[in-house]
Amino acid sequence: MAAPPLGRLVLTHLLVALFGMGSWAAVNGIWVELPVVVKDLPETAAFQGLLLLLPSPPSVPTGSPVQGLRVGEPGVEEEEEEEASPLQEPPNQAAGTTVSPDLKAHQLFSARGACLLGLLAITNALTNGVLPAVQSFSCLPYGRLTYHLAVVLGSSANPLACFLAMGILCRSLAGLCGLFLLGIFFGAYLIALAVLSPCPPLVGTSTGMVLVVMSWVLCMGLFSYVKVAISSVLHGGGRPALLAAGVTIQVGSLLGAVAMFPPTSIYHVFHSGQDCVDSCGR
Repeated sequence: MAAPPLGRLVLTHLLVALFGMGSWAAVNGIWVELPVVVKDLPETAAFQGLLLLLPSPPSVPTGSPVQGLRVGEPGVEEEEEEEASPLQEPPNQAAGTTVSPDLKAHQLFSARGACLLGLLAITNALTNGVLPAVQSFSCLPYGRLTYHLAVVLGSSANPLACFLAMGILCRSLAGLCGLFLLGIFFGAYLIALAVLSPCPPLVGTSTGMVLVVMSWVLCMGLFSYVKVAISSVLHGGGRPALLAAGVTIQVGSLLGAVAMFPPTSIYHVFHSGQDCVDSCGR
């Protein structure tokens, strides 16, 4: 079978890129508008938690349209060599060695595979459910500018972390767990600020504003890197691993969003301040 023409490959890559860009441009376009409208809506700060119940764009990790082509297979010249990339399988797996389906299933359901899927589920539950639901409560006490910067810079940390993974990819389970725990540290600080709203620590100070914005950027960046790294590691398990990763991402996101709906919209565990009212007695 002859290799696909170069023009067709370029067109396929371009269409896939436009599809992904269109999906996330629409989602991020909504999130960056929240600091402008959230204080004027009847739901106020709880509106962000309601948005999380909307269906998320498809996020099943997929490989490149030409990743199925391997050196030594029909249609590929023997002397061609694939360019090494951190987001692809290690060279000893990609250079023509075929992994049996039984071995791939064993790797997926091993202790390491279960840990990776567990980290992926928890990370997506936090980034797509828990943390966005409390973002307005943690930021608004410090002002609308702080909220705006946290949303915009936090959203920017996602693609930057993905680009970082293209050059420097951590495949160690211990390393990924370390980065995950560091993200948990910043996430716990942000949730604590939301619980203490409308009077969190350092409210009304520049130090408080800087801390909350930097915490959102580092938290989103760390979790985004962990998600990309885990998806890349699971890519070596073939289609079953990719399918399991996609299901894990969607289930984790759903559970995170559903779990945060009662405390934000029914029981009102988190509270927001009122304009022109000093709720902290300063």
